[in-house]
Amino acid sequence: MRRSRLLSLLPLALCLILVTSACGSSGDKLSGTSLDKTPAPDFTLTDQRGQTVKLSSLQGHPVVLTFIYTNCTDICPLIAEKLHAAYQMLSPSQQQDVYMLAVTVDPARDDEAALQKFSEAHSLANTANWHALTGSADTLSKVWADYYIDASGMIEEDATPVPGATPAPQATPGNAPPAHTDAIFLIDKDGKERVLLRSTIDYKSIAADLKTLSK
Repeated sequence: MRRSRLLSLLPLALCLILVTSACGSSGDKLSGTSLDKTPAPDFTLTDQRGQTVKLSSLQGHPVVLTFIYTNCTDICPLIAEKLHAAYQMLSPSQQQDVYMLAVTVDPARDDEAALQKFSEAHSLANTANWHALTGSADTLSKVWADYYIDASGMIEEDATPVPGATPAPQATPGNAPPAHTDAIFLIDKDGKERVLLRSTIDYKSIAADLKTLSK
């Protein structure tokens, strides 16, 4: 009788195990501001090696997406260094899985050579899954708009104006200049935006998020 009762409870126990396991896998928390799994807008650009990179073709892999310009002296180098440090914390299989994309906001100056030099300066040039991206002004303007990036607001006052970008407002006593955009988007394997990070994030937290998305 006791054995029969135990056998009858076995399916229920298995269901509870499966439910608990599912909750654990989907309940992994990520650092950053949730983006509610919004589909990441697609784009096709060219990287520092002259290779074509299409975001949607990277589905099946976690993607880091940020925006830079190579003449930046503060935020962009900081983000690049943190991404490099986070990448070094991943296992070899995770490194093969994760892609890191950095889209320029200064196409007038950021050609392939400039993007390659920036990549070398931050020890990313030999990272196969690192792509510093550029394209035509029209193509990039759409990408910036899709990801709510104020390209002109990022660039220093002495930089070449960005074709197609909305000019940043002039600073006045009651109007501070726009803050440097430091958005870092984490996109999951299904091509969904998961969280938005900022340059103040610790590189260890970036690595932890990427490990979670690589599961």
